[in-house]
Amino acid sequence: MAFAFCVFFLLGGISGLLAQPWPSAGGPCPQDWTQFDDHCYIYQDYPRTFGDAERVCSVLHANLVSISSPVENAIVLQMIRDANNGDIIDTWTGLHDTIQEDAFLWTDGRPFNFDDFAPGEPNSFGGNEDCVDIEGDDALWHDNPCEDENPFICIRDVKVERKH
Repeated sequence: MAFAFCVFFLLGGISGLLAQPWPSAGGPCPQDWTQFDDHCYIYQDYPRTFGDAERVCSVLHANLVSISSPVENAIVLQMIRDANNGDIIDTWTGLHDTIQEDAFLWTDGRPFNFDDFAPGEPNSFGGNEDCVDIEGDDALWHDNPCEDENPFICIRDVKVERKH
């Protein structure tokens, strides 16, 4: 079972890297997505397990959100607040250590070079916390069981228009 779970994440990451550009009406990001730098983001207010959330993002030619700077983290927190009347609620990111404990990876393959873990996190409490969310009680990152159901944010690259 663990092997199948690991293979899923590897294939999900590969499919995200190979995703074709999303059709867009007039802008580099699809309608209802938020652009920051060279990425598009969308908040999905439909609680899912980590694996199901990544599959939904994949259908949207995206991955669960990866966060690589304090500014990007602030953008993600604001998206959560905007969708929840100013509140932060538990929301999946794309960070996980399902393949090897404490070897964290983003589902989209971006480098893991920034984190905002709460003090004492990640702790893999009970040996069953391999997926990372932003917690509503402190707006910091926590590892939790991947089977928990949370809303989530998807990320994809900005559509680049090519000139001939």
